Amino acid sequence: MTSFYLSKPYDPPQAPQNLPLDRPWALLGGKSPQQFMKSYWHKKPLLVRGAIPAFELAKKLGEPLGSAISPEDLFKIAGDDAVESRLIQAKPWTFSNGPMKKKSIPSLETPDWTLLLQGMEARHPAAAKVLSWFRFIPDARLDDLMISIAGPGGGVGPHFDSYDVFLIQMSGRRRWRISKQTDLSLNPNLPLKILQNFKVEQEWDLEPGDMLYLPPHIAHDGIALDAGCQTWSVGFRAQSYKELLQEGLWRLAESLENIPELEKRFADPQQRATRHAEQLPEEIIVQLANKLKDLKLDRVETFLPGITAYLSEPKPQAYFDGMANNLAPEEFTRQLAKQALKAHPQTRLLALGSVIYCNGEDMTSNQAAQIQAAWRALAANRQFQGSIPKNGANSSLFEAFEAGWLVF
Repeated sequence: MTSFYLSKPYDPPQAPQNLPLDRPWALLGGKSPQQFMKSYWHKKPLLVRGAIPAFELAKKLGEPLGSAISPEDLFKIAGDDAVESRLIQAKPWTFSNGPMKKKSIPSLETPDWTLLLQGMEARHPAAAKVLSWFRFIPDARLDDLMISIAGPGGGVGPHFDSYDVFLIQMSGRRRWRISKQTDLSLNPNLPLKILQNFKVEQEWDLEPGDMLYLPPHIAHDGIALDAGCQTWSVGFRAQSYKELLQEGLWRLAESLENIPELEKRFADPQQRATRHAEQLPEEIIVQLANKLKDLKLDRVETFLPGITAYLSEPKPQAYFDGMANNLAPEEFTRQLAKQALKAHPQTRLLALGSVIYCNGEDMTSNQAAQIQAAWRALAANRQFQGSIPKNGANSSLFEAFEAGWLVF
């Protein structure tokens, strides 16, 4: 019988709302978040033994801890068609996308397979709590928490990521081999993005409670050493400048619909006779330049609302069940005075100054001051409790609740 059946599930704590940014954290190997961001973030790898001290303490007491989520629960989640899941097998390399039937997943003792489950913070409270530990990094950079569970020898092959990632060992052991190599060419003959010439420079075996941080483009290969090996990966996204500017421009173009002044037609009473009719008239160029200046389209702050709205959009697989929030407006207001309203785990909230965006929408413009304050609390703390105006039932707060973006 494998060890995880004999271990007690780890119960991760929720991070405090006000994180101590200048004090040493075990999670970061005795470094403060400020020190970590200055010396390691986006710069170099960091191996942390005992990042979660509870595992080592429990081991000394003879009561070893296992993952907060059992293999059985992970297999059930893999069968949900709203969850992004992948099954990867080696020798030869193959992969298939979920949802997964239980019988299609190998037994834990079977070698050379890995099951990957994305967005687990929305599927299990333990994953959401672990994610809360990393809010010293801007929410705009966060992607999700992925869990991999594997049989002995399981992995996805040597590869590199274009984003920062924290790899937390939760059950069993995993051997990590890394390299700072510049040759990132891929093997064209495989169905996965596997490096063609992986040259190991460093190697460690991570025990439950250990963590490895990797910045972008560090080549790495993780191989499960035990049955039921679980690694929890907290990943951070980084869009291309092209993507950010395209999305910002698209939303900016939409916002021009609300400016009546732009409905006026171009006029050129000063246009003179020309010998170069094929050339774009100077008058058009001058007038458009003036319009761009008037609309501040030559300044970055004009693009930021659209970019912030884009970055606050939920993942494509996100599903919100508004039908579960069936309170009448008056009941909603009363409930809010006695129970905390929380952001749904798949809801994304971002602030641009005092303006709050939720799932791609501006939620604070043209709202009462108390509604705006509620949204600011939700963005900062992921929850809000208090009184709102009687007409607050017609607010963006209640609309978001009806949509399932906010829950009690």
